Amino acid sequence: MKGTVHFLIIIVLLSQSIPPLSRPQEGFTEGLNIAFTNINLVLFYILNITILIPKFIEKRSYQNYFISVFVLLIFSLGLFYLINTYLWDPEAMILKRPSFPPNENMPEIRDFKHNPVFFRTFSFIFRFLLLLALGTAFELLLLFDKERKRNNEMEKEKAIRELNFLKTQLNPHFLLNALNNIYALARKKSEETTNAILLLSDMLRHVLYEAGKSKIPIKQEIDFIQNYIKMEKLKFTEENAPNINFTVSLKNTHYMIEPLILMTLVENAFKHGVSYITPSFILISLEENDVKLKFSVINSFTKKFETPSDKKHAGLGIKNLENQMELIYPGKYSFHQKREKNLFKTFLTIKK
Repeated sequence: MKGTVHFLIIIVLLSQSIPPLSRPQEGFTEGLNIAFTNINLVLFYILNITILIPKFIEKRSYQNYFISVFVLLIFSLGLFYLINTYLWDPEAMILKRPSFPPNENMPEIRDFKHNPVFFRTFSFIFRFLLLLALGTAFELLLLFDKERKRNNEMEKEKAIRELNFLKTQLNPHFLLNALNNIYALARKKSEETTNAILLLSDMLRHVLYEAGKSKIPIKQEIDFIQNYIKMEKLKFTEENAPNINFTVSLKNTHYMIEPLILMTLVENAFKHGVSYITPSFILISLEENDVKLKFSVINSFTKKFETPSDKKHAGLGIKNLENQMELIYPGKYSFHQKREKNLFKTFLTIKK
């Protein structure tokens, strides 16, 4: 594609060569003159796009680039005059004044205003500058597009690294609470202690070994969410436990999904939606069919921001989720949240 565009630029511009004024018998010489002049321009064009631009423009050495172009212009003009000297009628380049009356048998004598070299020079310089401008402009567009793609790749790689890092992390508050709950159960010599340790072990295994994968079966993600809910319930007693309902409707249990992508919404609901004092609830729904996956979380809303630091970092997990969705499912998802009185609703849809 790149070579084709450069070829078309050269062909179109060189086809516009203005035939210089000449006598009919000089047609062959005329053709040689045009051919050598065009070769001169093509060589400059190729030199510009293959050497000067990569060496100077890409390295942002603009001063050296313009100096090199100027030197090439002088050199090309030198070649141009050599070509005209040897392939054109030397008499046509000499400015003469008749010292005697002209007669029919004498050749026509031309003055400066009708000198073919005068027009040839302007035509040559014009085409030289036009080839320079178009060739350089096209290469700059390619460089800009290359730089844009490179920046996009760097941003994508950075986002992937951040995503992989986030996927291998478990909320330290959750881990601390889980260990405290297990410790409390152990002190009470509760029969649930062993189950709690197994739950935490299974969740850590999922985070360490499964979350590093690009995709996992949705059944594994569901199991992780259910274990998370069970672990969170250990913080409450029967009197103050929130009402938690998780409904699942799957058509394909092997449907592959990004690990922990749904977990952010569940964790956010527990963080802001449950209370030890007032009745609270979390309703989670997951539906998967041949067309799309729908995930919704509706929870009671309680204000828990106790410090300016908490307010500052509120919504950071949701922002990370949106960045991940844009990276993983560009143009194939919808995500929105809304608050209605004491309810907070979150809806995520992923198209297949």
